[in-house]
Parts: sequence; structure tokens; C-alpha cells
Amino acid sequence: MRGIRDRRTWRWLPRRLRFRVLGLVDVVVLWTLVAALTTAGAWWGLDSYRHHRDYCTSNRDLRRVGQECIGVTAEAYSFDSDLGDILGRIEDENERARTSGKQVVSVAVVMPYTSRSPGAAMSQDLIRHSLQGAYVGQKAHNEGHKSAIQLLFANVGEDLSHWKTVTDALAARRGGDAPVVAAIGFPNSDDVTLEAVEKGLEPAQIPAVSAVLSSREMENPYLFKVSPSTDQLVDALQLYVGANEIDQKNTFMIADIRPDNYVANLRAVFDKKFRKPWGITDDKVERRTETYQGIKGSEEVTSQVFGGAVSAMCAVDARTVFLAGRDADLQPFLEAIDDAPSCHRGPDDEPLRILRVSTGRAPDTETEEMHDFAERNSIEIVTAVAVDAPRWEDGDGDERVPKAFATFARSYDKLEKGSNALDDGYAVMYHDALTAVGTAVVHVMHSGTEDVSHNDVSDELRRGSPSTGCAVGCVSGASGLFTFADESAEAEESAGSKRVYGLWPVCKPVPIVTFPVKRHDKSPLYRTYEVPGKNACPAP
Repeated sequence: MRGIRDRRTWRWLPRRLRFRVLGLVDVVVLWTLVAALTTAGAWWGLDSYRHHRDYCTSNRDLRRVGQECIGVTAEAYSFDSDLGDILGRIEDENERARTSGKQVVSVAVVMPYTSRSPGAAMSQDLIRHSLQGAYVGQKAHNEGHKSAIQLLFANVGEDLSHWKTVTDALAARRGGDAPVVAAIGFPNSDDVTLEAVEKGLEPAQIPAVSAVLSSREMENPYLFKVSPSTDQLVDALQLYVGANEIDQKNTFMIADIRPDNYVANLRAVFDKKFRKPWGITDDKVERRTETYQGIKGSEEVTSQVFGGAVSAMCAVDARTVFLAGRDADLQPFLEAIDDAPSCHRGPDDEPLRILRVSTGRAPDTETEEMHDFAERNSIEIVTAVAVDAPRWEDGDGDERVPKAFATFARSYDKLEKGSNALDDGYAVMYHDALTAVGTAVVHVMHSGTEDVSHNDVSDELRRGSPSTGCAVGCVSGASGLFTFADESAEAEESAGSKRVYGLWPVCKPVPIVTFPVKRHDKSPLYRTYEVPGKNACPAP
């Protein structure tokens, strides 16, 4: 029997070498060949590892950048354990859409999907609520129309800086079986958001529909906003204080001085609307303004220190205070008031009113503890909001309550039953951003277009009008009935005026919220672009 070590049984070896003694040259050649093959295999393996280790998914949709997975995918990736349920629901709905036999279009939800640092653009709760709102809108569209929407998870990073990876991926998805027709989301009014639209989506002609942007600096012919603008929110405050008993003499303003587009714009609007008639002045002797560093942003700076500003405010016995800052800064501001002995007043004293604007209510602030503190110190927070979910949930039959809100709230209750998750407004606004896109898709298909494109959706979003009972494409949003304005023609008519595009919501309701006491508002409901005696919006 010939053993395995017998060279004559090695069929892979050339025959002439099986039956002769191997010489030195033969051995060298053989081992050189083995070494070359081994080296090549190892190099290929290492190169393949290096190439794939940068990706979070096998299909390479998401690429690892630092601790985040950046990119665009239709599959539920575990960005954060808190998002598992809603991401899974959306992935399942995406699969149903693709197998429905309907025309399928893709809409990207562009925002951060993680929140690890204190200055992140969105908290984890806001990320979850936003996705839940978009999902409710997706389900409603897919179950009620002849088209179907697939949602894409488009992660730009918690500081929004990785937008180019996302916009390049969206541009590449404009064709195919489920073409990208729009992007929704865009949570923060800052330069990187505008850059993402100007340099990423506009060249690709993909419309962006922001859910919560409000700064008037956010202007681009492809950027639509579902939220009222900052000046419209402040106009609603102005209407409220004019009709209700608000102290207009003992005033003060505290503003975030971080280089943040949103707060800079808000401070400028407060200045414009209230500075002169309300005595808010930078006078060196009788100064009525102070600043602080807000929490938003990744810079290593001391933030949310209100001590000096609050002391100055209370030293002049301010009764009405304008707070030009983000929602995350409200609770530290109130805590600073609580810590300052000079600010303490009794429940029978004239209230200290804090005037501000927001997307929705502030769940972290409207707690039992803060309620007791506000009552004890005679503090009242007056906020102009885009969403007033608690009042709308209790307001059956109230003509101020948006007609579509109840249907939305019932669907949302299945996701977070019995919670106050609707209060911050993000679920409602992301639902309405997707509903705006879905409404445009439906109208494009009704016009006879079989293959809906991003250009069709962009054109349709501009066409709506609330006149004649919304005969021309109103969006029936959970936050109210609205269409989009295009102000570019008005700007062109004014010589030397700054170029604007508008694209803000028309007839959007702006409720006023008071905390801790729910006061009866004597002013009419503010509606964007409505001018009493000149025009009239349909019921919300």
C-alpha cells in the first residue's frame, strides 16, 4: 500500500515529478509557488477585511464614521436599542409597499439617528417620536391610496455634518423601481442644514420638506417648511399679548448668544416686534437685555449658565421676559430662577411671564414638580407653538382643533399608548411633512402621470391653494390644513430686497399655550398669512 506521503500518489503534481527525485530547483520552485499563493490569499483576506470593516451593513448602505453609521437604507438597522420597535415596523411596511403591486416611491427621513453627546441636534425621544409620526403617515397613505410610500432611514449624524454622504446616496436612488421623490426631516435651523439642501438636494432637484425648521434664514427653492416661521410664531405672541392683560412696561430679554441660526433669528424677530414699544434696551445704565450660552452644539464651552442673566432680570423686577433660546434651555432657566433668592415671589404677586416660541409643549418642564414651583413663584410661561396636542386631545367640537388630529392621535396611541409623547410636537410635524409629500404624489397620479418623479412632486408641492375650499391640493395635516406659499415673486417686485423663496405653510394654526394655568385666550386663533378683513382660511 502506498501511503499519503508517497509522492507517486500526488495527482496534483506533474507526472514527470512523481517518479523522480526532486532536485533543489524543484523544491525551491514548489515552495516559492506555495509562498506566493499563501501571501496572495492573506493579502486578499486582509484587504477584504479592511474594505468591509468600514461598513455597518453587508449591502454597504451604511458606512461607519467614528461611532455612527452614516448613509441611507430601507432596512431596520440598530442605530439605537430604543428605536428597534419603530424601525422594525417601518421596515415591515416598506416590504408590504414593495409587494403591494402599487407604484412605490421612496421618501427619505433625513435626520440624526443617534444622540450620545449633550449638544446633539436631537434627543433620543425626539428621534423616536419623529420616526413614529412618519410611520403613521406612511401607513395612512399606503392603506388609502393607489400608490405606496417606502421610507428610507437617512442618517446625517448627530451633529448633521455627514449630509454629503446622504445626499449623494439619495441622488443615486432617483431612478429604479422605488425612486426617491422627496426627503423629509431636517430638524435644526443651522448652516449645515441649508448647505445640505443647497449643495446636495437642489443640484439633484429633490424637494426637501422640513418638519420643524422655523428660522427665516432657511430659504431655498427646494426647501419647504411645515412649521410656521419664527416671525409668524412671534406674530401669534403679539396677537395674544395685545388681546390679553400682559405687562408691557417691566420687560426684559434673555437670549442665547451661541452662533446658532435659529436663536439668532429668534432674537432678531423679538427685537423687531417688541424692542421699542416694550422698552427692551441695551442702554448702558438701564439695560434690559442679557445673554447666555445655549446647550446645542458640540463645542467644549460652559453652557446654560443663567445666574448672571437671571440676577439682572430680577434686580429690575421684570414682569415680562422674552426668552430667545431652544427648548432644552427652558428648564435650566427656570431652575436658575428657583435658585436666585431675589427672584422669589409669592403666589399673590403679579406673575412673571416668560414669552417664548416652540414646536410643541415641553414635557420635561411641564411636570408636577415644575408646576408646583411655577405656582409657588407666580411664574407663567406663554408659548406660541405649532402643535398643542394636550388641548387638541381634550377639544372635541372645538373649532380651533385641526380636523385630522383625532384620526392621527388614535393611530399614534397604538404605538405609545397613554404617554405624553405627542406633547413635544415632533410626531405630529413629521407626520405632516410626509403627508405633504403623499398628497403631492396623489395629485400627480390623478393628473395621469404613471411614473411619479422627484420633479413631479416638487412642482405639485408649489401648486396648492387654500382658496375655494381647498380645491387645489391642501394638505390635511394633523396640525391643521395648509398649503405652501411661494414668496419669491413678492421679493422680486421690491427693488433691492433680499432674495427669498418663502415656501412656508399657508393657513397653519399657531395656538398659544400657557403654563401652569390654562388661561382663556381672548385673541382669535392666529393663522399664517391670514389677514382679517382681507382673506380667510378654511377651518383647520
